[in-house]
This record gives sequence, C-alpha cells and structure tokens, in this order.
Amino acid sequence: MANDHILVATDGSDQARDAVAMGARLAKAIGADLTVLHVVPPALSGVQHGFFGPRRVFAIGTMVPRMPRTTEILQRPGDGIDESTLALGEEIVAEAANEACRLGVENVDARVEIGDCAETILDTAREIGASMIVVGSGGLGGLQGMILGSVSKTVTKHAHCSVLIIR
Repeated sequence: MANDHILVATDGSDQARDAVAMGARLAKAIGADLTVLHVVPPALSGVQHGFFGPRRVFAIGTMVPRMPRTTEILQRPGDGIDESTLALGEEIVAEAANEACRLGVENVDARVEIGDCAETILDTAREIGASMIVVGSGGLGGLQGMILGSVSKTVTKHAHCSVLIIR
C-alpha cells in the first residue's frame, strides 16, 4: 500500500524500542514509509525565566530516558534549546531509524520536535498523513502520570488514524 505512512514515537525507553521494532516490522510488511519521532517537552527545552533570573531545571530520568545521571540544565533567556537534551533526542531518533533500516524499512524519516508530547505526536501524524501511530504504553505513572496524563491515552483519544499501543 504505497500511501501508508506509519508514525512511531520514541523516548528511548525499552517500551519505545519495542514500539519502533513493531512499527518497522509493520512498515516493511505493507511497504509503508516510517517516521520516527522524539518529542522534547517544553520544560526541558524552552527558556524559563523566573522573577529572580534564570531557573535551574533538573532532568528526571523518567522524563529524559537514558540520561546517564540527573543533569542540571541551566536555562537563560535567549538560550533556546538545551544542547544536551537536543543531542540526546537526536541520538534516540538516529538509533531508532537505524534499527528500522536494519529491519528492512526502505523509507525512514527521523524527527526531533519540541512541544507537548501527545499534541506533537498528533500534529506530526496529521502533517505526514499517517495511517497509523505506534507508541509505547509506558510513561510517567504514579502522581506525575495523574497530573500530566498519559501520552498514549491522549493520542488514542484524539488521533485521526489507528493507534497501536505496545506493552
């Protein structure tokens, strides 16, 4: 099916790697294009300026998977995207795209976007005309999950296309 396009969202976690593998196998089986997407949440990418000047933001492992240790990210007005967070996102999508190619997908695109995770996945899916979105079921969980909501749940509720959630 030449018009099919699968979007797989990854944060580099084990479940996201499983989602990439499943998305790649599906894309290969039906001859679809595959876009691998990593979303950097605004709290880790945008400029945050408090009343007393620059704020210090601490990346939490569940928010930035595979970060080797809790890393202090100093954000100053005008700095824009934190370089280490962006570099990690680029590494995550490059690894996922390479895996998809290794699994035999011919057309693979890798993207890093900044924004709300669920909203950015949905926007990207509409932009590329995705016929399916593949995401992992994992997430923040606990109190953080209740406050922030589940990305996979939000994507499933608002997607214009089929959504496959990998456990």
